[in-house]
Amino acid sequence: MVSMILISTVAILVAIVGCAVIWRLDAQRAEEIRLVRPERARPALGASDDPGPASSPAP
Repeated sequence: MVSMILISTVAILVAIVGCAVIWRLDAQRAEEIRLVRPERARPALGASDDPGPASSPAP
């Protein structure tokens, strides 16, 4: 009976510590993403500023 209580207590402590570590790593990554300047985004397909080849007729 004592071993079952000990194992259960250790399992609960490991779960709590594991959740805290994962939560802290997630918060740290979110802070890193917030602080890093994003690179220039690629334009979506069809949203390019490039008018196309120079030999194409103007509308």
